[in-house]
Amino acid sequence: MWTDHETEQDFLNFGGVARTVAEIIEQAQSRPISIGISGAWGVGKSSMIKLIRGELAGRSVGEGKKLIFVEFNAWLYQGYDDARAALIEVVASELAKEAQERKSGVEKTADLLKRVNWFRAAKLGIGSATALALGLPPVGLLGEAFDLGKKIVDGHFDEDTAGDVEVTAEQVGKSASGLIKPKTKSSPPKEIHALRTSFEEALEEMGVTLVVLIDDLDRCLPETTISTLEAIRLLLFLKHTAFVIAADDQMIKHAVKHHFQGVDDALVTNYFDKLIQVPIRVPPLGTQEVRAYMMLLFIENSSLDAEEKEMIRGKVCEQLGKTWQGKRVDLPYLRTLNGRLSAELIARLDTADRLAPLMTSATGIARATLD
Repeated sequence: MWTDHETEQDFLNFGGVARTVAEIIEQAQSRPISIGISGAWGVGKSSMIKLIRGELAGRSVGEGKKLIFVEFNAWLYQGYDDARAALIEVVASELAKEAQERKSGVEKTADLLKRVNWFRAAKLGIGSATALALGLPPVGLLGEAFDLGKKIVDGHFDEDTAGDVEVTAEQVGKSASGLIKPKTKSSPPKEIHALRTSFEEALEEMGVTLVVLIDDLDRCLPETTISTLEAIRLLLFLKHTAFVIAADDQMIKHAVKHHFQGVDDALVTNYFDKLIQVPIRVPPLGTQEVRAYMMLLFIENSSLDAEEKEMIRGKVCEQLGKTWQGKRVDLPYLRTLNGRLSAELIARLDTADRLAPLMTSATGIARATLD
């Protein structure tokens, strides 16, 4: 049984695309860049993200600035946290950790972390107001307070209710004091400007370029997708940043259309396109790629030694890059790489050879996931 997980090993000759993305980021010389990795579910976007990080590891940009990485999967936070605040907090926490190690930018990154509270408070306020406007009870602690208030108004007030009121009021007070900082005269434009300023100044002071790798947006509900895109927009196009966003662009457009009901198709397309400076589509998988993928999985799980496996993997990826010249990746080709393959392994490779055309043409199988 093969696990369905992304991999840092290149079995599909994606290395060329990963190197291209790495070179784009390197050549940007700390100027802001956003790159979109698009493709349908199962074509290997998550593996591509891993390969891009591997290509960037050890590189530096603009006067030797170190690259630091943040990987964010919005799908993991769905239903547990506000996606905007979660992304900003993950980024700020990674910067704070790096600042502590470098002994520079500590104050700036601390300020950035504090501002996450404002976004959570804003989300809480917006959610409650929307719920009330729709005639629904608010969520969370404010919802509990609302329910208790309704009990009192309806005349259902007894000793137990009085105790609940006291406890809930105390909890709401503590929550509010933790979420909303004592700063006065705050507004969304001021907070957003302050956030962007703190973020950019922290990166400048630390002398690093931040690479944010975002995956699985197309698995999220429309609300989570839009919240994550809004958070990306807050941090986008600032110096010393690079964003790599992997998603099915059609699913993103569906989320935009669902969230902003009534907008025309042109605006739906423009919303995502405005965030992406360099769009890159993951190459579609053909019979050659699917056959090579399955064969390399059999090779990887065989008794061959690690050096031999790596040699075969490299040669297969090299051959995949020449398929446009009529070159093939099949059982005869693998036998030229190693003439001492066991009978058991040859039988498995033959199975992959015969299954590949079915997996790329048969209805219901053609979109089998390879992520």
